[in-house]
Amino acid sequence: MKNKFFILYSIFAFMILARIFGMLSIPLTDTTEARYAHTALLMAVSGDWITPYYDLGVAFWGKPPFSFWMEALSIKVFGVNDFSARFPALIFTLMSMGLIYTYLKRFHSKETALWGILIYFSFLLTYALSGAILTDSYLAFATTLSMIAFVMLLKEQEKYWGYLFFLGLSIGMLAKGPLAIVIVGGGMFFWILFDFKKRFMSLGKLPWFGGILLMLIISLPWYIMAELKTPGFLDYFIIGEHYKRFVDSGWNGDLYGVAHQQFHGMIWVMWILSSFPWVFLVFSALLKQIRQKENLFRKLKFDPIESYFVMWSLFTMTFFTLSGNVLWTYILPALPSLAILLALHLKKSSFEIKAFSKKVQYGMLLFVPIVLLVANLYIIKNPDSINTEKALIEYYQSIKKEGEKIYYLHERPFSAQYYSNDKAIFVHNKNKIKNKSLSMEDKVFLDQLSASHSHAFLVIQNNQTDYLDKLFGSKIVQKYKNRNRTMFEYTPN
Repeated sequence: MKNKFFILYSIFAFMILARIFGMLSIPLTDTTEARYAHTALLMAVSGDWITPYYDLGVAFWGKPPFSFWMEALSIKVFGVNDFSARFPALIFTLMSMGLIYTYLKRFHSKETALWGILIYFSFLLTYALSGAILTDSYLAFATTLSMIAFVMLLKEQEKYWGYLFFLGLSIGMLAKGPLAIVIVGGGMFFWILFDFKKRFMSLGKLPWFGGILLMLIISLPWYIMAELKTPGFLDYFIIGEHYKRFVDSGWNGDLYGVAHQQFHGMIWVMWILSSFPWVFLVFSALLKQIRQKENLFRKLKFDPIESYFVMWSLFTMTFFTLSGNVLWTYILPALPSLAILLALHLKKSSFEIKAFSKKVQYGMLLFVPIVLLVANLYIIKNPDSINTEKALIEYYQSIKKEGEKIYYLHERPFSAQYYSNDKAIFVHNKNKIKNKSLSMEDKVFLDQLSASHSHAFLVIQNNQTDYLDKLFGSKIVQKYKNRNRTMFEYTPN
């Protein structure tokens, strides 16, 4: 028994260390990670904790501030680096695992609890997002807190679990918005349908008045202050992000990116990828029950706890089946319950599933961490294999003299903003240029630079370097080139 726990603890330690290694060594990539990190950096530097900013002076209405609060605090503590903005996501992933562990250990066993958290952490999506700068790890923690709190309330009858249920909804409202209530409420709604009278009555155990009051006190003030500070926020965020984005797969009202158009039902394909490699055990368990001619609907009615976790696990994909605008990250809130179900399945099978021996199970735990570790090592050896301006900015900082500025012509990635502490200057063009020519704004700036006789560094897309050569000739010298852009040193006569 001791040897069994030693193996599980060792696997857990390896998974954590491998993830931290990736968080420390892999640069922030464009566009999403670097964009959110830059928003957090602006919050940390400006001290404005109400409005997240997409760029200097440009409010970011796409997400509530909870993730940016956490990341900005981490940046203030650890500084501007690859690890600082990623660290909170790992902490909140571990907190979600703590909730899974608490439930399984309390009502099953320590071994089952360990398997539950290890399975959850070794899902491809969970492991990838545990060290990524996105909002999904925070939403997953919020919905997990609410769902675990409710089942704990049913089993233990302790009133504080009821308030933790509403605390989870509060965090979800500040992390992602009303979607948190939809995910929690939707899963519970379909759970109730299988035994309506009995399960509906169980909702009476929740402290509705005090809980809703707690939720409003925690989350509502920020929504009010955000609307007062930047009018129009509520219309864009509630109507645009939560309704139009859902019903219109080609929604063109996105102020900060593009709609992710997919065919309806694509979320289930994404679920297979997200839950890899444990999806094979899911299919194995379902086939086993079908062969044994088990009445799955009967089980959902007469086993309220298993039914609860099944509905929790299925609702997110069912909900987004109706939407053609989806990302695979949307699946994360469904994975804690799937991990619990798989851990319980292994317990029922006494770890003796022929196709899934212990060695195979250990291998499944380690598969994703090892693959991502190998990928991290490859990226370290081949830094131009990812989209980031980190190395370019660091080289500029190492050779520049006092007062020598760096200008990005045509386009400035978020990673350049983050790593330069917003010192990388964007030569703004009003219209995106998709061919190899420079914009009028670019040409006006270059003429002004030539007339000013100022020493500077110019960064331009690789397919546009010929235009600088024609304009400046011997005045520019190539200093650095990555997969997308080239940096030139400009020296006036």
